Amino acid sequence: MVSDKLPIRWATRFVIGYMMLAFMWWAIQLWRENDRSFNLGVKLLVYQLGATNGIVTEDALRQQDDYKLLQKRWEKNRRMVFAEGLFFTLCLAFGLYAINRSVGREVSLARQRRNFMLSITHELKSPIAALRLAMETMIKRDLTKPQYEQLSRNGLRDAARLQALVEDLLLAARLEDNWTPLHEPVDLKALAEDAIRTIHTRFPHARIHLDIPGELSPVSLDKAGVTSMIQNLLENAVKYSPEGNPVNLRMEQHGPKLHIVVADQGYGIPDSEKKSVFEKFYRIGNEETRKAIGTGLGLYIVKQVVHAHGGRISLTDNKPQGTVFMLEL
Repeated sequence: MVSDKLPIRWATRFVIGYMMLAFMWWAIQLWRENDRSFNLGVKLLVYQLGATNGIVTEDALRQQDDYKLLQKRWEKNRRMVFAEGLFFTLCLAFGLYAINRSVGREVSLARQRRNFMLSITHELKSPIAALRLAMETMIKRDLTKPQYEQLSRNGLRDAARLQALVEDLLLAARLEDNWTPLHEPVDLKALAEDAIRTIHTRFPHARIHLDIPGELSPVSLDKAGVTSMIQNLLENAVKYSPEGNPVNLRMEQHGPKLHIVVADQGYGIPDSEKKSVFEKFYRIGNEETRKAIGTGLGLYIVKQVVHAHGGRISLTDNKPQGTVFMLEL
């Protein structure tokens, strides 16, 4: 798809470039024709005056009403050619910009979809293969109780990974259809602790610190949406941090507002990509060489859930390294 779009882009540029050159040529011809018409009119006027009054001086010619009319018409035509040429050139330039931007978006979207298909294939294939291996091992071999429990824990971890993936896909689909939050009183501390336990199921070595200064009263939010939002923020922080680096989750209330801050000490996000990370399917780097698992839906879901609640989200650099996500609901 991407390769199909590129010839269209160059063909469009060629056509618009040809139109601009053709218009410039015709504008020059009109400009010259206006000058020739003016000069011819002046010569005709000089001939008419000379036949009547003899020799006509330049000062006398300029005082004639017919000459002033010719000059006024000549200047008007020059302004018209210039104004129409400028307007037409601006229209073509805007058209080229709009087409390039549209094609660029299509190419970017096609690339992101391709990345999504590659990542979703890996996301589905890995836990399914692990689950199958665990079940086949349980059936074919006589296992001790510790071995059986270990395989069961591994199977539960892979099942949780699949469940989280399916829930993200379903939520992302609903968010595209003007999703409306279903508000209900939510115990934020319990919700945060559940989210951390879920992350530990997939990333046992993750170091996540929960910081809740003071008491948190129940807040009316969409429980499923906010749960997915916090889990995606924590998962994103853990995945893009060296193993063992801490992740801090801070939640506090300021009047009716809820502030949520997730800070990591990971690899950080370049300034040029800070806005793009919230786009659907967007991931930093090349999907074929990227080590971190993911589908490119996590931060998209976070942003859409925050906006559906009428909140705000910002992204800044952490010190000395890492990223800080700040949410206000």
